Amino acid sequence: MATLNSYITEVRRLLHDANGNFYSDSELTDYINGARDRVARDTGCLRKLQVAQTPIAPVGYSGNPVIWTANTFYAAGALVFSNIFIYVVTVAGTTGDTPPPYPDNYTAYPPSTPFMNGTAEFRYAGNCEIIPYDSLPETGQTLDILNVNVFWGNSRYPLSYMPWTQFNAQLRYWQNYIGRPVAFSVFGQNQIYISPIPDQVYTIEVDTTILPVPLVNGAEVDSIIDPYTTPVAYYAAYTAKFKEQSYGESEIFYQQYVSKVRSVLNTTFTRRMPDPYSTPF
Repeated sequence: MATLNSYITEVRRLLHDANGNFYSDSELTDYINGARDRVARDTGCLRKLQVAQTPIAPVGYSGNPVIWTANTFYAAGALVFSNIFIYVVTVAGTTGDTPPPYPDNYTAYPPSTPFMNGTAEFRYAGNCEIIPYDSLPETGQTLDILNVNVFWGNSRYPLSYMPWTQFNAQLRYWQNYIGRPVAFSVFGQNQIYISPIPDQVYTIEVDTTILPVPLVNGAEVDSIIDPYTTPVAYYAAYTAKFKEQSYGESEIFYQQYVSKVRSVLNTTFTRRMPDPYSTPF
């Protein structure tokens, strides 16, 4: 298994700098961590099922949203969702008999100022249809979303994926389209949208590719394992040579990196026969 020390040694050998005359350990550590990110992006080698819930806390808030309930006490800072919006409780109190009146034909979308509901004061915090990457367990390390499963009773329902333009046109037409989610799309760099908008709290399982946590200590073992560790040193060496403006050598290292990545992907692509005797059920 690769460690930061083993990476540094390998990169120094490629750069012919075994004694550290030209590159410090801290500089090479930066290049190595950048190379690990690049390998994870190019290969998708770090994959994780992240378990969360929807609706989920908007960015900047903590705690899991709970559904609005009449005549219920909520502490300040609690997250409450009703219809299609998530609210943060700004003044502790007990809710009234009717839910927040948003959205409808006569009120702002979304509510722009705090409002009272019973003796509690609510302020708009976010939309129930959005799952920010930063609100998932791996937060900012989440790179891409491959699948989303919704748990409902004793079943696990995989959501259909739709490109954003199609998703927006077909599933976001009605503001109050609420129910069990059936589809998802990715908007921008760090947001998942689901539809219909959740009508209750659902546990979700998000199939993701993630970025590695930066290595800091020399003996720290990399979360990337063989053979995906092979290209790391070449990309780090490419970055080091590019920094010193040795563009010819840097290009050689980059081509070697590309070759190593292709080799890794080719050698890890093996067939799997679900059932050699009959049709899978």
